[in-house]
Parts: sequence; structure tokens; C-alpha cells
Amino acid sequence: MGNVMMYAQEIEPKEELNIDDLGEVSDEFQENFFEALMQKAITNYDKAIKALEKCIEIDAEPIFLYSELGKNYLALKVYEKAEENLKKVLEAQPNNRYVLELLYEVYFQQRNYKASIKIVERLVPFDSMFKEQLANLYFLEKRYDDALEALDQLNDEYGVDNYRTQLRKRITAKITNPDSRIAILEKKIKKNPKSEQNYLNLIYIYSQNNQSEKAFETARQLQKVKPNSELVHLALYKFYLQNNDDKAAMNSMQIALQSKKVDTASKFKIISDFLPFLDKNPEYEIKLSEIMSLIDSNQDNAKVFTALGHFYYKKDQKEQALNFYERGIKSNASDFALLRRILLLQLDLKRYEKAAIGSQMALEMYPAQPIFYLVNGVSLIHSDKAEEAIEILSLGIDYIIDNQKMESDFYTQMSMAYEKLGNTTKASEYQQKASQLQKNQNG
Repeated sequence: MGNVMMYAQEIEPKEELNIDDLGEVSDEFQENFFEALMQKAITNYDKAIKALEKCIEIDAEPIFLYSELGKNYLALKVYEKAEENLKKVLEAQPNNRYVLELLYEVYFQQRNYKASIKIVERLVPFDSMFKEQLANLYFLEKRYDDALEALDQLNDEYGVDNYRTQLRKRITAKITNPDSRIAILEKKIKKNPKSEQNYLNLIYIYSQNNQSEKAFETARQLQKVKPNSELVHLALYKFYLQNNDDKAAMNSMQIALQSKKVDTASKFKIISDFLPFLDKNPEYEIKLSEIMSLIDSNQDNAKVFTALGHFYYKKDQKEQALNFYERGIKSNASDFALLRRILLLQLDLKRYEKAAIGSQMALEMYPAQPIFYLVNGVSLIHSDKAEEAIEILSLGIDYIIDNQKMESDFYTQMSMAYEKLGNTTKASEYQQKASQLQKNQNG
């Protein structure tokens, strides 16, 4: 459907015809019709169209002929003919959902969003989730109030979800004059003061337009009418941080991070705001482990754990950094830079068994990266597997290109492996190679 929009629910026209759908038709008609279906199935759309035209010569009445013609012309991107035939069907069957969906495809593929909107508005009675497409289409047509209204209606019916929240942010960011939207939301709050989402939407618009006092006032208003609101703390913690109300900020952060209603992106933002706060207020660092216990170790939180890993790595707190990195890598095992850092930390902290397993997995993904051979070799040496270490180091050294430091490290480790095996001749030979490379670097 193109990459113009992000879709939560795709429009996918589906209809199957069988012999009973044809009704009373001649053998010749039936033969040509099934020839058309066969040709369409093997993507010979031109031949399918010719077979359908023969059917029309025999009997032009059956409406499904024009539906089939529309599909074939759409597949060939002959949009004018596709539209013409699908409209013939809709004249006879204005509520044919399948044909409406096909006509939507015709317009959308041509980026005719105005026409697409008219069709999707006709599809909404079949399934209110079509309002997501409407919101996207309104957005493309710069009908921002209509787009947000469609999202509001969906949230009222189905509750808030991450997809619609992100779409709302994209739409709101485009609003250059927020007054009309603010007026709409204020009217909604007056009409239904217990509806949490309207307050949150208003807070977001105020925040986006640098009206922080009004945003804070709205957040406090929501807290009064809904004291148990968890989502309001997404706004409150920022205001408390700005006002240096540290205890209140910590409390709001903890509530938001613990909440199952708060999406992962927002939790990541909280942590991102909290870490600079910690730099200025190190006395609150003890609270970090308490806060982190509130976040589930699921794959969606990988960015949060990785950010915390970076925070501790910069502070040279290796145990803490490794702990968070290992939690962060679970959903992103192919991240080369993160893998490398984790494995080197594991070596540094003498976690040789873990480093051996991790570097072996890394080699399966990156078989030409010498660093992973080196980590694997070091791990094996310290696990009393010197022969295996020599084998893996001998393989890895062939992948080194113009890196005398790494080559020297390989020879040093091979020397250690041979030393462990009691082969002092080989150990000395490789140590000399390592020393020579070190001299070259220094010279």
C-alpha cells in the first residue's frame, strides 16, 4: 500500500467466487469465466480481461463480471478502467464492502486522498477501525482536527493504544494554530469532566506550544477529578523536575514507570530525563535500582536497559553497566557494538563462561570479526581449554586487516595457551611475535 502512512489495520479486499455464484449461465459463459479466473490466478491479467469481455458479449447482466474486470485492471494499474468497472458494481450494490475496498485501492495507489477519504467514510459503518485509515488520510489532507476527532472516537470505543498515540503526536506536531483544537478539547472536558484522555490531549497540545503553566494547571485539574490517574504522571514529573521538586518528581516517575498503561517509548523518555537529573543529584542514585525494579524485562524495554548500561559505563561502574546491557541485548542480539562491549566487560569481570558462550553466538552472526575470535580464545584459555583456544585464535587471526595492536593481542593469547599446555617453545615464539609488533607500534 506504499510507505506514505503507518497502518495498524490494512484494507485487504477479499472475495472468493464459486460455481454457485454464477447462477443460470450458458456453458460457453461458464467456460470463459473460469478461464478468466485461471488467467488472473497466474497473473495473466490481459488474458483474463479478454475472457471476461467474451462473457459480457454473451451476457452483460451479471454484476460480478465488472467486479472481476475492476480487479484485473487494478492489477495492471489501469486505474481509469478499474474505477469505471467498480463504479458499475456500486451503482447496483452501493453497500458492497468488497468493491468499496477495491475502489479505495484504486484511489490510494494514485495518491488521490480526497477520493480515498470518501470511500473509507463509507467503509466505517462496516468496521469502526477503518477510522484509523481515515485519521491517516485526514492527516495527509491537512485536516488535522478531523484526524484527531477520528482518533478520539476510536479511543472512546477501544481505549488508548500505542499506535494511535504515536499517530496523534505526528498529527499534533503539524498543527500551527492550536487554538481551535484547544477550544474543542476544553468543550469536551466541560461536557465530560471524567474523561481522562481529553485532559491528556490538552496537556500535550499545551506542552507542544510552550504553554507549560497551562499544561501543569490541566494536569493538576485531571488529578483532582481522577486522583488515581497513572497517565497524568507522565506530565507531572516533568513539571516537578523543572520546579526542582525532587520528591514529587521521583514519586511521579515511579508511578508512571510502574504503570501498565504507559507505553515503552514514554518509559524510555522518563529514564532519559532521569539520568541527567542523577548527574546533578547523585544522592538519588540509590533510587535507580528501585525504579528499575518497576520495569519488566521484556523486549520492548531494551532501549531503556541499554541507556542505563551507557549511564553506568560512563561512570566506570562495570558491574551495573553489564547488568543492564545484558538485559538490553535480549531483544537485539545482532547489535554489533553492544555485543562487543558486553563481551569485553564479561572478560574484564572474569565472567569467562558467559563470554565463551556469547562470543560463540557472536561468531555465528559475524564470522569475519576477529574481536569475537579473540574474546572466545581468551575465555577458553581461562576455562582450561587451551587447545580449543589455539584453534579458534588461529582461525581468527586470518581476519585481521591492518591492525597490529589486535594481531599482537592474538599472539599474546596464543603464547598463554601454549604456556598452559607446557609447550614453552611455542609460547616463546608467539610472545616474540607479539613483542615485535608492540615495538613496531611504539617505533
